[in-house]
Amino acid sequence: MSDIIKTVQLQDPGSELVVLYDLEYSSGSFAHFFAGLDDDLTELQFRDSAGAVQTYEALPLEADGFDISSDGAYSRPEITVANIESVFKDAIGGLDFQDLIGKRLTRRTTLKKYLVGESNDSGAGNPPVEFPKIVYVIDRLKSKTIISATFELAAPFDLAGIMLPRRIVVGGACPWKYKGVNNSSPRGGCTWKSETLGEGTTAGGDAIYMNEYDEYIVPITISFSTVGSSVTKGAYYSTSTNIDRVNQDGSTTSVAATNYWQAVRDQASNPTQPSDSDKFYWRRVRVYTTEVSFGTTNPAYTYRQVGHNTYILSTAGALWRAKRYATANTTISPNAFSFIEGAYWTSGDICGKKVTSCSLRFQSKIHSTITGGVAVDKTKQPLPFGGFPGAKQR
Repeated sequence: MSDIIKTVQLQDPGSELVVLYDLEYSSGSFAHFFAGLDDDLTELQFRDSAGAVQTYEALPLEADGFDISSDGAYSRPEITVANIESVFKDAIGGLDFQDLIGKRLTRRTTLKKYLVGESNDSGAGNPPVEFPKIVYVIDRLKSKTIISATFELAAPFDLAGIMLPRRIVVGGACPWKYKGVNNSSPRGGCTWKSETLGEGTTAGGDAIYMNEYDEYIVPITISFSTVGSSVTKGAYYSTSTNIDRVNQDGSTTSVAATNYWQAVRDQASNPTQPSDSDKFYWRRVRVYTTEVSFGTTNPAYTYRQVGHNTYILSTAGALWRAKRYATANTTISPNAFSFIEGAYWTSGDICGKKVTSCSLRFQSKIHSTITGGVAVDKTKQPLPFGGFPGAKQR
C-alpha cells in the first residue's frame, strides 16, 4: 500500500483513480461492479486479497457521501443504480432489492495501472495494490422508481441508538435472534433449534415448522377432508380456490389451487366454511413436500400470493420456500436445485417475532392421532418470565 500512497502524492500520478464495489448478496456469492471509466463501459479485472482475478462489470450508477470525518456522526453514503430491472438485477442473482438489506458492500479504491493486464499489475497469486478497503452494510432501500434504486449504506460499527442492557422490550415484539440453539453454540436467548434440526416433540419426534405469518406448515401427506355436516377440532380440511401462478418467464396464469385449514373448535352441525377472517373456528395451515418428491415433473411453483409458494423439506431437515419457479433440471435454471438462501429459495421456517409467534411454537404439541399434524391444544405451562423463553427470571 505504501507504493500507491507515494504515487498519489506525486503532482502527476500518471494514472486515474478507480473505485470498485464488491457486494456479497448471499453467503459466498458476490457481485463485482463499478461505474465505468471515462464513459468506457468495458468490464475490467482486479485481484482479490488472495491474488485471484475478479471481473468487474460496468454499471450505470452514482455514489456519494463517502467522506470520512474525524468527528460528528458516521457518514451514511448512498448508491443509486440505474437500469434496475436488467443489468443490476442480473448481477445480484435476481434477488429482490429488499433482500439486499443487511448485506455487506465493500468499496475498493486503486489506480488504473494496478488493474489486471496493466503495467503495474501485482501478478498471479499476489495481493493487489490498493487503498484500505471500506466495508458498509446496506441499511435500507431509500427509494425505487422505474429507472433507478437508491440504497443507503451504514458502517458496520455504527451503533447509534444501542442501549445497555441490550434486551430492549418492545410491545408485542420479540427481541431475540430466532433459532438460538445450534448444538453447543447458542446465538441468542431463543432456545428454538436450528432449521437443520427442526424441533422434536414427545409424540414421535415430529418437527414443528411455522412461517412468519404464524401459520403451521405440515406434511402434504396428512389427510385433508372437505367440510361436511360436522367439523372435528384438530382435524384438517381443504377448500378450492383460483390464484395467479408465476410462470418461468415471469408471466402469470390463473390456476386452480388448494387452501388448507385446521379446525380450532368442534362444529357438530352446519359448520362454517373456512376463511382467514373466521379465526374462531379455523386456522390456515401450509403444506410441504419432501426433497425426494421434487423434480422436473413436480416443480416448485411461486404465486402472486406468496403464502402459496411451494415448501420443500430437504433431506438435511431444513424447510425451504420457493422464490422462483424451480425444477431439478439444472439446464433450466442454474442452482435451482441447490437449497441455499438466494434467488431461488428462502428459509420456510421463520419466526413472526411476536408474542403470539412464540406462544404458538413453544406451547404447541403434535397431535397424537394425526401423523405429522400440529394440535390446536396448548400445554398449560405459561411462557417464562418476560414473555419469551430466553427471558427467564434468575
